[in-house]
Amino acid sequence: MPSARPAAAFAIRLQAWLPIAVLASGAAIPMLRPVVLAVLAAMAIATTVRGHARTPTGRAWLATLPAAVGLTWAGLAGTPMPLPDALHCTDLLSPPTVTRVVQAILVLGTLVLVVPLAGDRAALRIRRPTDRCVTALALVAPLVLVPGALWIGPLLARPFFGDVGLATGDLRALIPAVVFAVANAALEETEFRGALLGWSTPALGLAGAVLGQAAIFGFAHLGADVTGAAPLLWLGMVTSGVVAGLVAVRSRSLLLPFTVHLALDVPLFYAYACRVAT
Repeated sequence: MPSARPAAAFAIRLQAWLPIAVLASGAAIPMLRPVVLAVLAAMAIATTVRGHARTPTGRAWLATLPAAVGLTWAGLAGTPMPLPDALHCTDLLSPPTVTRVVQAILVLGTLVLVVPLAGDRAALRIRRPTDRCVTALALVAPLVLVPGALWIGPLLARPFFGDVGLATGDLRALIPAVVFAVANAALEETEFRGALLGWSTPALGLAGAVLGQAAIFGFAHLGADVTGAAPLLWLGMVTSGVVAGLVAVRSRSLLLPFTVHLALDVPLFYAYACRVAT
């Protein structure tokens, strides 16, 4: 009888890896994303109807829905292609910005619908850090990181996306760039470090949940615009996902990962809408 509890715990953990594996397949293979979303939604509904939504395994299924919705929209909308001659650089309604804002609305809307079923808002860590130093660092980080990211971004992008020249002379471009970055950081942090990490932890354990969300985060960034060194890019994104996850857990908040993510996504807008021939 003493071995029954460990065996039951192992079975629960094994079952909880199933939604992670299903979501990972959609992240890695874009054409599967609508099917993956349908499967995950069906399992979440079945779990809820059976009254198991607030069990560790039930929450693990619900945890995948925001990310599945975001990935499906990204697959249907396609990767925004660089716009010629920086024509949309200062346009608040440029295709990359509109695409990301719609994606953020879909992801956050899904999260709002799922929270009452999971019944654990605290695990999402959508709150201010208890440590004021962390809060101060989160507020200062974008001011320091945005200029540096715009400068070094093209160099870091070259092995994965080829030569990327950015038109950074017009400060008006910062307005759509920040809107784009806020939307992208909000949707990715809430779906990966929020729901997926927070609600999967009881079933997978902290290490498993951190690694699981980071692996999917890595697959989600291997788009059609990647021209080389995809395994290295995946490893880099997984590492950043692990670090962001650990920071969220340690600070008990998504604020610092969100603001750092925001700052690093500003050059991404420039790469889409302010790209020039090199």
